[in-house]
Amino acid sequence: MKLEQCLDEGLIKKDPRAVDRIEKSLEIAERFLRSAENNLKIEENEMAEIAAYNSAFHSARALLFAKGYVERSHYCLGVALKCLYGGELLDLIKVFDKIRVSRHNVQYGGALVSREEADFVVEFGEDFLRAARSELLNQG
Repeated sequence: MKLEQCLDEGLIKKDPRAVDRIEKSLEIAERFLRSAENNLKIEENEMAEIAAYNSAFHSARALLFAKGYVERSHYCLGVALKCLYGGELLDLIKVFDKIRVSRHNVQYGGALVSREEADFVVEFGEDFLRAARSELLNQG
């Protein structure tokens, strides 16, 4: 699916008030990241991965909001971000999209998560939040 199709189907929409939602989305990303870290401490790897993905998802939404869009699809969020951003951030967005699939398999398919995978996803959530904040500051 391409961005045009996501727009045509209303899964990504222009919204002039989207920028007003950036800070709240970043706050939510922080909360989910803390939850992911706490779940790692008690060896709840699946919940850690789900929480870390949710953190990354809200970081991604903040980036989308900064461009004046809102989403109605996790998949189309990744599609839109790949079109709207480049450089190092694009590499992180590609990893985010792979984690989206993994999270889906955990949440809906009952897949198990190793400690190494959970650690990776939590670390990714931290890196993605940091990169999103940096990008948003640069967009100023």
